[in-house]
Amino acid sequence: MPDYDLTRLGDRAFEQLVVALARQDLGPGVAVFGDGRDGGREATFDGTIRWSATAAAAATDDPQDVWSGYTVLQAKYQVKPKSSPRENAIWLQNEISSEIAGWAQAATSASRTRLPQYLIFITNIDLSPVAKVGGIDTLTSFIRTKLNKAIDKGLHVRDFRIWHADQIRAMLDANQAVRWAFPGLLTAGDVLAQLGHDIVSLGNLDMRDPLRQELLKSLTTDRWIRLGQAGGAGDAKLWLDDIAIDLPALIETQDDGSSVQAVEHVLRIGDSNLRPRQPGRYSRPHMVLVGGPGQGKSTLSQLIAQAYRVAMLSDADLGPSAQVIVDGTKDALTRLSLAVPANRRWPVRIDLAKYAEELGSGRDVSLLRWIAQQLSKRTVDTIHPSKLREWLRVWPWALILDGLDEVPSQVSRRAVYDQVDALLTDAEDLDADLLVVVTTRPTGYDERFPEQQFQHLRLQHVPPREAAAFAERIIDKRFPDDEDMRVKVSERMRDAARDPLTVRLMETPLQVTIMSLIVEKYPTLPPDRFTLFSLYYQTVSDREIAKDIPDARFMTQYRSQIDKLHEQVGLHLQVDAEDALGADAHMTHAALHSLATALQEARGFEPEQASDTAAAMTRAATTRLVLLVPRASGVGFDIRTLQELMAARAIIEGDDAQIMARLRRIAHHPHWRNTWLLAIGALLLRSDRFERLVLDLLRHLDREPRRLQARFPTAPLLAAEILEDNLAVGRPSFERGLVTCLLTGLDRPSVYDAEALAVGLLSIPDTYRKTVFEHLGAAQTAGPVRRAASALILDAMERATRDQGRLTSIRITRDKLALTATEKRSLHSWDNKIIHDSEIPVDLGTYLEENVETLGLASPDAAILRNGLQAMAGSTFIFVGPEPHTAIPYMPTHRSIAGLLLALDKEDIANTLDLAFNSFPETHWCIEAMVGARLKPAQNRLPVGLNLLQEIQESQAASRP
Repeated sequence: MPDYDLTRLGDRAFEQLVVALARQDLGPGVAVFGDGRDGGREATFDGTIRWSATAAAAATDDPQDVWSGYTVLQAKYQVKPKSSPRENAIWLQNEISSEIAGWAQAATSASRTRLPQYLIFITNIDLSPVAKVGGIDTLTSFIRTKLNKAIDKGLHVRDFRIWHADQIRAMLDANQAVRWAFPGLLTAGDVLAQLGHDIVSLGNLDMRDPLRQELLKSLTTDRWIRLGQAGGAGDAKLWLDDIAIDLPALIETQDDGSSVQAVEHVLRIGDSNLRPRQPGRYSRPHMVLVGGPGQGKSTLSQLIAQAYRVAMLSDADLGPSAQVIVDGTKDALTRLSLAVPANRRWPVRIDLAKYAEELGSGRDVSLLRWIAQQLSKRTVDTIHPSKLREWLRVWPWALILDGLDEVPSQVSRRAVYDQVDALLTDAEDLDADLLVVVTTRPTGYDERFPEQQFQHLRLQHVPPREAAAFAERIIDKRFPDDEDMRVKVSERMRDAARDPLTVRLMETPLQVTIMSLIVEKYPTLPPDRFTLFSLYYQTVSDREIAKDIPDARFMTQYRSQIDKLHEQVGLHLQVDAEDALGADAHMTHAALHSLATALQEARGFEPEQASDTAAAMTRAATTRLVLLVPRASGVGFDIRTLQELMAARAIIEGDDAQIMARLRRIAHHPHWRNTWLLAIGALLLRSDRFERLVLDLLRHLDREPRRLQARFPTAPLLAAEILEDNLAVGRPSFERGLVTCLLTGLDRPSVYDAEALAVGLLSIPDTYRKTVFEHLGAAQTAGPVRRAASALILDAMERATRDQGRLTSIRITRDKLALTATEKRSLHSWDNKIIHDSEIPVDLGTYLEENVETLGLASPDAAILRNGLQAMAGSTFIFVGPEPHTAIPYMPTHRSIAGLLLALDKEDIANTLDLAFNSFPETHWCIEAMVGARLKPAQNRLPVGLNLLQEIQESQAASRP
C-alpha cells in the first residue's frame, strides 16, 4: 500500500477527500459536510449500507453487517500526528468523547432535529492494529462504553466504525480517481503520466522542468520589499521574509461583515480542493483584496505567492541561495502563525498593468497565452499555451492578479474582466482546482467581479500594536549594528504612535515604513500625508547630498532642478498611466533626458550645455536618489504614491486660478484621486486662502449639466476624503464647510460611493457628530428618497464600525427610519435581484425613452438622446405596491454607454433628461440610481490627463521671460 501523506492535505481538503471517498463507497446519497460546532465537518447518509460491497470494509477484512438508517460521518483531522500510535489514539479518544457528549446533550435538550443511528469517525492518524492493547481495539472499546452510557440520555447509536489513516489509504488505492483530485497525494510520476511525455516535462520539478526555473526566479524577485532602497545609514535590504505582515480584512459580501486575516484566509481557502465538481467546494472560492494607497496589497500578493512557491519547492534539492529564501519564508510564515500551504498550488503572479498594456495594444491575448509567453521569456524552454492548459487541468493553481487599479482605461479594464471570465469558464470546463486572487484600490473599482464567484476582502488599518511591532522589525533590519540609532528611532516611533495626529499616519505598512525613515532626522513628525511623503523624498535627497561623494556638490547646486525633474516625470507618467497603453507607467531614458534638457533650456542654457547638465541630472535621479528605478525599457517610480506626489507638486505650480482649474478638471477621475488629495494638502500648507478656494471648488463642482447637476455628486466624497486625510485639523471654518458639503451626500441615495461617505461621516470630529445623526434621524419624516439615502449610508456605517475600533459606534440604526416592507425590498435588491412569478420586468431603456418623449425634446436632439438611452436597454426593474408604485431594480446590463455620454455633452439634452428624472415620483428613485450606477463611473473615467498636461505646459511657456 503506498504511504500517502494525508497530513499534506490540510483539514478542509481532508474533509473533502472523506466526502469523495464516502460517495464512492456508500453511494451518491452522502450529503456534503456542513460546518460543525468544533470546526470539523459533518456528512450524513440516510439509507442502507451493505458493507460487504465497500472498499472500506475490504480494507479491514470486515465485510459483515448491513446498516439501515441515518448515518453521520465525522472527520477528525490532526495537523501534526504524534509519532506514537498510542498518543494518536489518546488524542482521537478525546475528540470522539467530546463529539459523543455533544450528541448526548443534543438528545437531552432536543436541540437537533435528528440524532444518528450509526456513526463513522474518520481520521488521518495511524492507529496500532495490535489486538486488545493496540490503538484500534482500545479506541473501539472506549467508544462502545461511551455510547452505552449515552443511551440513558436518549442517544441510541446502533453501531459505529473508525476509518483511520491506513484504511483511508486502502480506499484511495481502490478509488484512484478520487486520489487524482488531491495533488498532495500525487507523485511526479503521476503527473507525468497524466501530461504525457513531451520534450518539455512540466511538474516534476527536476533541473529540466521550466516550472522549477520559474519558481526559483520568482522566489528571488518577489523577496524584495520595494521601500528597501532608501539609501543612507539604514542601507540594509528589506526582505519580505524579514518584515512580512498579514493585515486584517472585512469580508464585504458576508452579512455579518466577518473579520479575517487576509493572507491566512486566502491560504485557508486555498488548502481546499476547489474543483467545481468536488463535493463541499466553496461557493465563492476566489478573492479580491481591496485596499487603499500603500496598504500593502502588492506585498500581500507577494507573500501569498512566496508561500505557495515554498510549498512547491519544499521537497526539492535546492542550491544554498534558494534554500535561504525558502527557510526565511517558512520562518516568516511561522512568525505570522501561518502554515506552509498544504495544497501545493502552482503560483502565477501577474502584473495586470503590463497585461492590460498588451490587451490595449489591440492583441486579444488570453491569460493562459500571456502566462505562457512570460514563462517562455523567463526560462530556457518555449511553453505552449496548450501544454499549460493541460497543467491547469492536472495541478492546482493560485493565479494572483496584482494591481487592477493600475489599469485606468475602461476599455482595458473591461478586456481584463473578459479574459478573467474566459479563464474561469475554461477552468470550470476542465474541472480545474483554481484559486484566483485580485488586488485593487477601492477608488475606481466600478465593475466588480461577480459576487457569486468572488469574496471581497476590504483591507483594514494596521492595528496599533502590530504597527509598532512592524516598525520595530524595520528598524532592527535597517540598523543591525547601530544600537544608539535603533534606540533613538524606536523611541520617536513610539512617540508618533502616542500622538493622536501622527498615529493616523501609521495605519498602512507604507506609512509606517516611511515614518521610520523620517524620524531618523525629524523629531517633529508630519500631521498629513502630503508632508509625510514630501519629507520622505527630502530625507532621501538630504542623505545623498550629505555623503562624501563627487555627485554631492552637483546635487546641492541643482537640487531645485532635480526636484522639478521628478515633478515633471511624475506628471507625465501619471498622464501616461491614464491611457491603456501606459498602464505600466515608465519613461524611456531618451525621453527622461529630453525632459531634463527642456528644463535647462527653459532656464536659458544653450542646447549643448543644457544636454550635458541634463545628463548629470538624470544620472543623479536614477543612480543616487533611486526613486526612479528601471522599468521595462526605461524608468518609473517604484512607489506609486511618490509618482502621484510629484504629479501633485507639478499641478500646483502657477497662479490660483490656474491651479483651481486644474484641480476641477481632475476632481472626478478616480485615477487622479490620490494626486488631487495630495495637491489639496500641499495648498493648505502653503496658505490659508486655499481653504476658501477649495470650498468654492466643492460647492460648484457638481453643477455641470452633463452630469445632471448634483444627482450623482462627487463633492461629498471629496469632502469625506479631505476630512479622513486630517487636512481640516486646526481649521474650524474649513472643517464646518467640509461637513456641510459632506451632508449633501445624504440628500440622494448613494449606490456608488456609500462606503467612502460612511467612513467620512464616522471620522468627523465629535463637535459635528450630533449634527450628522440628527440629519440621518430626520429622514424618518422625510420622503422615500431621503429615507433610502439615510438607510444606505447607515448600513455602510454599520459595516465600517464592525472592525475599526477608532471609529465611534453609530447611535442610530436603520430600524429607526421606519422603512416600509417595499422600501426595504428596494434597498435590498441592489445585492439580491429576486422577482416573483407575478411580477413583470420593465425595460429601463424603453421606459426612459417613453418618458423623455413626453417632454417634447426637438429633433434631432430627441433622436440623439433616444440612441443614447439604448445603453440602458436590457437593464430591467419592476413596479411593486400601490400607486405610484415603488421601482425595484432587477437585472443590470453592461452595454456600451458611449452614446449616452455623447448625448449629454449637449446641454439641452442633459437638461431634458434631468427634467425627466424630476417628473418621476420619489418612489422611483432607483430608476435614477440605476442610470447613475452606469453613468457616473463612465463619466468619471473620461480621460483628462492630456488636456491637463497641455494646460500646464502652456502656462509654463507663458511664464518664461
